[in-house]
Formats: sequence, structure tokens, C-alpha cells
Amino acid sequence: MQETTLKKRYIFKLLANFISALIGAILVAIVPKALGPVAYGQFIYLQEFFIKFIGFLDMGSSIAFFTKLSAKQSRKELISFYFLFSLLIFVLLFLFILLGYYFEFLSVFVPDIPIFYIFLGLFFGFFTWFTQVYTKIADAYALTVSYEIIKIFHKIITLFLLLFFIYYLSFDLELYFYFNYISLVSFLLVITYLFIKKEIFKNILNSQFSILNLSKEFIAYCHPLLVYSIVGLVSGFFQIWLLQKVAGSEQTGYYGLAYGLAAMCFLFTSAMTPIITREFSKSYEEKDFENMRKLFYRYIPMLYSIAAFFSVFISIQSENVLAIFTDEKFKDAYLVLVLMAFYPIHQTYGQLSGSIFYAASQTKLYRNIGIFSALLSVLFAFTFIYIFELGAVGLALTMLIVQVIGTNIQLYFNSKLLKLNIKYFIFHQMYSILFFTLIAIFVSKAIDIENSIIEFLFSGFLYTILVILFSYIFPQVFATNRDEIKEQFYKVKEYVTKK
Repeated sequence: MQETTLKKRYIFKLLANFISALIGAILVAIVPKALGPVAYGQFIYLQEFFIKFIGFLDMGSSIAFFTKLSAKQSRKELISFYFLFSLLIFVLLFLFILLGYYFEFLSVFVPDIPIFYIFLGLFFGFFTWFTQVYTKIADAYALTVSYEIIKIFHKIITLFLLLFFIYYLSFDLELYFYFNYISLVSFLLVITYLFIKKEIFKNILNSQFSILNLSKEFIAYCHPLLVYSIVGLVSGFFQIWLLQKVAGSEQTGYYGLAYGLAAMCFLFTSAMTPIITREFSKSYEEKDFENMRKLFYRYIPMLYSIAAFFSVFISIQSENVLAIFTDEKFKDAYLVLVLMAFYPIHQTYGQLSGSIFYAASQTKLYRNIGIFSALLSVLFAFTFIYIFELGAVGLALTMLIVQVIGTNIQLYFNSKLLKLNIKYFIFHQMYSILFFTLIAIFVSKAIDIENSIIEFLFSGFLYTILVILFSYIFPQVFATNRDEIKEQFYKVKEYVTKK
């Protein structure tokens, strides 16, 4: 199979994520308002609950699946095996909810939410996770371009379907779940057709493999993550449960709204994550540590700054963002958004640094860092949410602080493995944030327009222009230099002239 270039795959991944960001912005603008803080909070809680539960049952196996399939694409038996494992995950999930309802202990885990919505959330959570498995298969076989084109058109079509549901039907939480089912299942069917056409699924039903041997292979890879998965489940569940129990669905709704808006910033850098992960896996398989070093120096600081560019602006413009996307019912989410907007910045480090541990099979070390971070999360969550009663603000603070600490611990060990200069990366983190914050604050003070949308757009335009100008003066912010900037400028100029 002829592979498309890294740059081409990234461009299509970025385009798809840009479309996703726009559609995500529209969803945030209409869904919370249509459902209201309480119903939206219930949806967010169920989403978080099942994501964390399935993440526990996954135990890092999906990353192992992607890493092994990327390293050797001819191993079709991995796909057959992992589909069986996915079925097992669904059965275990269903049994837990069924037994929890029958023996009346489910309300301890899912407080103040009707059982009907819990079952709806179960199917939604599984289909969401299984879609991510399909994404890993597409990235492993370098089908990023085809996959992302389908993803773009599918998101546009389902957006119109959602608008129909909201404005022409009696839209409520139940109907919102049904919309998600239609969206997820239809996407899986289309991608299944793509995989069949590209012969990825060829002979997977007839492939001869030992379930026992593959189970041992995955267990050997993932068993260090078992304790981490348990601790991670307890920690993650405890945080969202504590927020729901102490502060209620409304505060959970504020958190969900802020997280949804902040996540749009991460879409621009997450496009590169699976692609770089794949390159790390291949390079490690070939023991090409020099290429791994080049990838790390080139892309980690650059993607960090791209995330910071969006995140800092959203944080400073939080008041306008809430005025544009929500109504008065969500005005108390302001401070939550100010904090959560910074979360995607170090999430970039977390995703990309984490991929090094998987590529190098250092899952024990990754587990230990994860356990430390999870325990730290419990401590901070209890302090901020329960003792200080900060509600969604407390959860945002917890996530932000632990993310910064955890990702820099990962960076330390990656620096030792790849012989990197850790001081360069830490210093880059600090002056990049300062760079964007100073520009964003200047813009917010310079522009004062009564209309929130117009002020936001003008501020964004001025902010972008100033960042471009000052990036030429301080190119190290984006891990580049003036010669590279000039070269790219001339390429764009030449392309436009030809057109």
C-alpha cells in the first residue's frame, strides 16, 4: 500500500479537525441552550462516567493495538482479536449496569439520573469508544486522507440532522442520545465499507490465530497498566462523581460546557498526534533514535505553541465566548472557562510524550507516572471541590495543575531516553505562554465593542496579525527560524501567483 506523505496526512487531519472545531462550536452554541444546564449536566456526567469506565476496561489495549498494527500492518489477526475484545468490553459494561440496577447499587455511582438515561449513555459511550478504534486502524494503515474526507462530509450531514432534531422535533436528552446513535453508527458503517474496499478487512474472519497467544502478547504489553487503569478509573470517577454529588448537575453542566469549548483548541494539535505516534513506533522498531529526536524537537514545541495560541485567546476572551455561545443560564461558567481554556496546552505534551512510552514499550514507567498523577488528582479534587466548595472551578483547577505536573514528569523521562535538553522544553513552555498572554491582554484592552461577536472577531483578527508579526521577531516560539519562515512565505507567494 502506497503511503501518503506525513505532511499531506497532517493537512487532511487538520482540515477535518478544523471542520470538527466549527461544528463543535455550533453544537456548543445550540445543544446546552436547547437542553438547559441540568439535562446537559446529566449528559456530561454520563459521558464522563462511561468514558472512564470503558477506559478502565480498555487498560491501554487500544494503544497497544494501534502500536503493534502500525509497526507491522500485515498482522490482520490483530484486528480480528481486538474486535472480539471489543465485544467482551460491551458485555462486561452491560452486565455491570444490569446488576447495578437489579441489586440497587447503581445510584451510588450515577446519582440523580434515571435508569433509562443510564442505558442510553451506555450505548453512546461504547459506540464513541469503538469509533476511536476505527480511527486507530485508519491511521495505522495510513488511510488518514480517505478517512478524514469521509469524516468531514459525515459531520456536515449530521449537523443538519441535529438542527432538524432541535428545531422541528421536541428536543430533549433522550432525542439527543438518539441523534448520537444515528451519527456514530452511520459513520462506522461507511468506514467499514472503506476498510473492505481497501482490503483491510480481507480474510479477517478466516484468519488463523491463537486467542491465547495474542491474549498473552497484549497482557505482557498492558499488564503494567492494570493498576494504573484501576487507579485512573477510581480517580477520574471520583472527581466527576464528587462534583455531581456536592455541586449538582448544574455545576457539571458548567464543567462540560467549558471543557467542550476548551477542547476545540486541542483539535488543531490532536490532528498530528496519531500520525507522530505512528512515526515514533516505526522509528523505535527500526531503532532510529535520531529520527525520534528530530520529530520531538520539531513538532512538540511547535504543536504546544499552536495549542497555546488558541487556548490563551479563548481564556482572555471567555466573557465574549460565553456571550456568543450560551445564554444567561450559563453566565456562572465564566471562571471555569478561563481556567479550562489552558488545559489543551499541556494536553499536547501529554498525548505526544505518552506516545513515546508506548512506542518504547515503557508501560511500567508510564503506569507509575499515571498513578502518581491520579492520586494527586484525588487530593486536589477533594481539597478544591469538597473542602473549598469551588464546584466546577475546583475541578478545572485540579485538571490543570495535575496536567502540568504529570506531563513535565513524562518530559523528564523522555528527555533521558532520547537524550534531549529538558531545559529547552521547560523554558519554551514558559516564554510561549507569556508571549501569547501579553498579546491577548493587549488586544482585549485595545478593542472595546458593545457587540460580543464583532468584538471577538476583530480581537481574533488583531491577535492573529500581532502573533504573526512578533513570531518573525521571536521565531523560537514556534520552534522555527526566520529562514524557514521566509521559505514558507515564498512558497505561499509562488503558489498564489500560479493560481
